[in-house]
Amino acid sequence: MTGASPSWSGPAGWWVRDYSVPATPTRLTTKDDVALVGHRIGAGDVALVFCHGFLGWHRKPRLVTFQEELARWFTVFSFDFRGHGGSGGRSTFGAAEHLDVEAAVRHAREEGFERVVTFGGSMGGIAVLRHAALMGGVDAVVAVSTPAQWDGHESAAVRRMTWLAATPSGRWFLQAFGVRVSASWEWVEAPAELVSRIAPIPLVIVHGRDDHFFDEENAWRLYRQAGEPKRLLLASRFGHGEDGYTPRFAGQVCEVIRRSIAAFIAP
Repeated sequence: MTGASPSWSGPAGWWVRDYSVPATPTRLTTKDDVALVGHRIGAGDVALVFCHGFLGWHRKPRLVTFQEELARWFTVFSFDFRGHGGSGGRSTFGAAEHLDVEAAVRHAREEGFERVVTFGGSMGGIAVLRHAALMGGVDAVVAVSTPAQWDGHESAAVRRMTWLAATPSGRWFLQAFGVRVSASWEWVEAPAELVSRIAPIPLVIVHGRDDHFFDEENAWRLYRQAGEPKRLLLASRFGHGEDGYTPRFAGQVCEVIRRSIAAFIAP
């Protein structure tokens, strides 16, 4: 489905970047009737559904640059999660965002792609793991900087994020910056409780050893619980999520995805 360019509201709308490559705007509707906006770029034979993190949006300048790098090898389908940017609804911090991923995957399939890969960082990583475990229908999954459990994180960054999400003042601040969150959180399975269901879909877990949100043990826990085929990539000086989204990392993503597809999926 295609449509006009998304309309942005709030300060997030002041900090967007247009694509420097041909881009087709898309409008999606989730199974629970949330309207999402996004874009399609690139002309690769494999579709990559790109999922941003909490407080992100698909036209954030750094994310646009990274998507354009990925589009050298893939056709990239990106979108704003519910409650973010130009999309409707309210963010559920990963509990329902797998439905957003499914809308984008379904759209890529409708566009004729036989191979569809999902890629998500932080909250986007939660969403792609939950999507693959609960709904399937993809050919590989890449989860970056993804927590294994909901609690037990002692970092200052997580404490700040908890304040933003859990207090009226924090939620007001988020809304002022174009992010609308649910006032309550529905308890769902933690990523580590679901990750074993993803196999035999190839899974790649990426984590920065200097992640200031979630420590390295989160990646190891996800990896131990996951079934084969799986890969764990640990990187120094990577940071959290989009901090590590460099042209070099885009090339590494392409290589590991194509090897996973070639090794574990019959042509």
